[in-house]
Amino acid sequence: MNIYLYQLWRLADLLFLIGLAIALFLGSKVTPLLLVAGLLPIPFLLNALKNRHYHVSIWRLLVPFSLYFGYCLLTLFFFTGLEASDPRPVNPSLESYAIAIAMLAVGLIRGLQIRNLALLFRRVMPWLLVACFIVLSYMMFAGIRDACRVRGLAPWPFIPALLFSTLTFICLVSWEKLTGAERWLRVALMAFSIVISTTYTGSRGVALAQVGVFGVFLILGFLPSLKGKIPSWYHLGLAASAGLMVSFFIGVVTDCGPASRFSSTFETLQSMATQLTETEDQTAVNVDPAPETGEPFAATSPAPETLAESNPSVAVTKDEAISHRLAMWETSITAIKDSPIFGHGSLYLQKLIHATYGYEHNHNQYLTWLVTGGVIQLTLGLIFLAIPWFVSKGLTAADRIMLTVGVSLFWGGAMMFDAFLNLKFYTHYLCLLSGLLYALSNSMQDEGTR
Repeated sequence: MNIYLYQLWRLADLLFLIGLAIALFLGSKVTPLLLVAGLLPIPFLLNALKNRHYHVSIWRLLVPFSLYFGYCLLTLFFFTGLEASDPRPVNPSLESYAIAIAMLAVGLIRGLQIRNLALLFRRVMPWLLVACFIVLSYMMFAGIRDACRVRGLAPWPFIPALLFSTLTFICLVSWEKLTGAERWLRVALMAFSIVISTTYTGSRGVALAQVGVFGVFLILGFLPSLKGKIPSWYHLGLAASAGLMVSFFIGVVTDCGPASRFSSTFETLQSMATQLTETEDQTAVNVDPAPETGEPFAATSPAPETLAESNPSVAVTKDEAISHRLAMWETSITAIKDSPIFGHGSLYLQKLIHATYGYEHNHNQYLTWLVTGGVIQLTLGLIFLAIPWFVSKGLTAADRIMLTVGVSLFWGGAMMFDAFLNLKFYTHYLCLLSGLLYALSNSMQDEGTR
């Protein structure tokens, strides 16, 4: 191959990974770069796909993807849950699903076309994330933010938090083969991810998902079969301690620390626990002691005050974000009980949530799946979310676990508080990433056979 064409190929590969990283503060505005470095080179590099041995069957990617999006398209056309005269929501839509399919194809084909993808990702992505952290830090201290939340050009502050942590966790794969310097760089990235989620963006759902991932890694690290193959307890402890200390320092300097946003979360939990305790105590008061003859307990009628206290509309928090979520979750659960198997239709949230609360979704992906498609869509959604486990077949147990925990479990935890797969950017990015992870798994196994 001509040396200039080869260099152009490597440049396109590098730009593709750069686009994957800087999307965390550019959002969908990174699309032109991904088109140039992702879509445009595909027809010119088709020869790179010839005569290759693929360690992972392509069906391990396409089957879960097709099941989920096939069902989404089916319900979009034949089971919307709306009347013909009802207004249609912007999302989900045929356009959104079509782009999702295209993003999977781009991530898959371009990932397979990148020479030595695993090596390039391992060497380049951590430093790209360091650069992204520097950019976000500049935005934080320069006041380029919405109040105390940095988002750059992305539409929501959750995007920097979710994407930075996701790419950081993927960088942990092949931990056993990393040098000491490479490991400590990744420890620094985990600390940076905590700073971004707690202080730069105030993303409570993402931060809680991070806690879950750190907790799983901590527990697994004590298993003899995984020792030295995943981050150990002192790596995780140092990352968490450093991240929290830096967050505290930045909070003091900028008056935008995590306490300003997370305190209301703890207050809400305390209020809910107190309310639950009071309800249990009131119930105990309203129950007469059992007579000595051994007859069963006889409950008296609840007092009017008790009925008022048990009213679900009673507020438990002054935080509007939390109170709106609790109200929407309660409404969603009531709707789910009416149709738990098939749900109410793919666009039913327009009537149930948007018309009442003004949001596109109910801020919980699992409740969204249950409302719109019932248990069937919930099952297919979980299968789609587990793609990292399916496509990593053939890797070591440690690498499969880290990839699945770092992507599937992390996104799954964050989606308890936001329905990311009902929003275009997150859906499209995860589809692009799913295709790339298939290629990354194959590349890692290529390295193992050399």
